[in-house]
Amino acid sequence: METEDRTAGIQVIARAASIMRLLSEHPPGLSLSAIAAEIGLARSTVQRIVQALQAEGMVELSGPQGGFQLGPTLAQLVYRQQADIVTVARPLLEALCAEIEETVALCGLAGAQVTTIDRCVAERTLRVVFPLGTIPHPAHRLAPGLAILSALPEARATQLLSAAVPPGELAGTQALIARARASGRARDAGDFNPELTGFAAPIRSGFGVHAVAAIVPTSRAGAEAERIHAAVCACRDAIEEKLGAPAAPGAGRRG
Repeated sequence: METEDRTAGIQVIARAASIMRLLSEHPPGLSLSAIAAEIGLARSTVQRIVQALQAEGMVELSGPQGGFQLGPTLAQLVYRQQADIVTVARPLLEALCAEIEETVALCGLAGAQVTTIDRCVAERTLRVVFPLGTIPHPAHRLAPGLAILSALPEARATQLLSAAVPPGELAGTQALIARARASGRARDAGDFNPELTGFAAPIRSGFGVHAVAAIVPTSRAGAEAERIHAAVCACRDAIEEKLGAPAAPGAGRRG
């Protein structure tokens, strides 16, 4: 009986996690019927789980139509987590910014998009002011997004990509992620803005996977690429060391 209870409890947690992951991919919210159809559960089962999550503030009503979206409790937990990361990373970001004289950022993922948690803007005549918050551009087209995707479990990365990448581009995107996984660093092709080039490295810690990134005017990126890559990777290593995060098995650590 005890084993059966434990198994049932694990199943409920897994189903609740599936519902929250699904809602994270649909910020405007989904109805109970839509959630049930997406994750393959009975509507009545979904309703019971959603009601329990709602009572804890993990989900909330998204509008008068009766749909549900992620709730404020999750945002509060994420904020506290990110605040802790910022406390550790901020001095190292400032040192990286001063060393390469370029704008740098600490980034995470919000669904299939990059979100900027913190940044240091370089004081130069031609400088980049990278936006804070979620960037309305597919994560796989930005260096920090590629870096984070490369450090996620492959199944999770594939799940995110399948919802964001056209089928014809999937193989090419997976090749870019595999290259970033092997080297421990990523560079974008200026898809977000052709005048900007991003360099990034993934940060693995107990807080999840993040990335440190340098965003550089493309006019300066070519000649400085290796120096910037090396500095970004060194900053990543220093942040991981302070967070007590071991390197992932098989992950590249070349600067």
